[in-house]
Amino acid sequence: MIINRRLSILQVITQRRFSGAERICLSMCEALQQRGHRVRLICKEGGQMAEEARTRAIDVKTPGISGKFNLLAPGRIIHSAREIKADIIHTHLSTASLMGGIAGRFSGIPILGHVHALNTWQYYRFSTLIATCSAGVARHIIAKGAPADKIRVILNGIDLHRFDNIPSKAESRQLLQLPAEVPIVGCVAHLSAKKGQEYLLKAVALLRDKSPDLQCLLVGEGAMREDLMLMASQLGIGDRVHLLGYRADVVSVMNAMDIVVLPSIAKEGLGLVLVEAALLKIPTIGSDAPGIDEAVQDEVSGFLVPPGNANMLAEKIIKLLENPVLRKNMGEAGFTRAHNQFSLDAMIDSTEAIYREMVTRGQ
Repeated sequence: MIINRRLSILQVITQRRFSGAERICLSMCEALQQRGHRVRLICKEGGQMAEEARTRAIDVKTPGISGKFNLLAPGRIIHSAREIKADIIHTHLSTASLMGGIAGRFSGIPILGHVHALNTWQYYRFSTLIATCSAGVARHIIAKGAPADKIRVILNGIDLHRFDNIPSKAESRQLLQLPAEVPIVGCVAHLSAKKGQEYLLKAVALLRDKSPDLQCLLVGEGAMREDLMLMASQLGIGDRVHLLGYRADVVSVMNAMDIVVLPSIAKEGLGLVLVEAALLKIPTIGSDAPGIDEAVQDEVSGFLVPPGNANMLAEKIIKLLENPVLRKNMGEAGFTRAHNQFSLDAMIDSTEAIYREMVTRGQ
């Protein structure tokens, strides 16, 4: 669905790191530009967000908008919006959506507040419409009091070209200096307690006898790094757990894995890494929780397990490792579903449809 005229769109985010929501925001900016719209991104200076935007030829400014008590932020958002004659202000995450919503009330410009996790809806209360990254997030904020008639779902989308010309599984393992034949399970996520990597380590330890060569890759940075290293050592699997840190070549690293796991025990918007794994035809295991249960089709593209249950996680890992036909079938099923439902084009089609609705109805 394509808007009949070029729009001017101000994208606003007050990022904390360079992770899922930030990547979605940048992909959206780039794709909207490619469709002919004018896009400006305003974000915090420092870190990878602004730098990455510049490498993609996105008009990016850093006017100092961070902080939920930043009284200057709404005025700075209005100034930037007026500079580009914005038709829409599209905000991402809570602080940007709170400040952007206030800016919209004062400027009369329609605001689309984008919720990327199981957040508190009050930060989005001034938005004209609220976009959620999954139906699970939509249900969550409606249950918290958000008006259902203001909610629109924009499923996170992935640029399928990212998966062109990546190294083969054997080549990916060689680049990581890992044996070609050993079983490998991995998790790609910020290293924090809520992501549940500790339960993956416990599951790997439980499988020490059934799968003595099993290797575990943890990709990402975070405050739990030292704790996870210590836990792996205490569990007697320190030699089989590899903490790889941040990897720009994360798709290639995932392609070295036999199974991708997201064992989160707390808030998740969608579990986008599980969709990326599906596009590599890798079976996935995720926590049975809102958002994640939309990324994994239980018993079809992978398995859902109760959050925090290392025993059940170990059971599903070994079931996949011992059955290569099941791994292949689940990988194929996940690929077909991800390709059809989670493409970048599908995400931008949904976004443009909402923009058109907002421009037509006004504030």
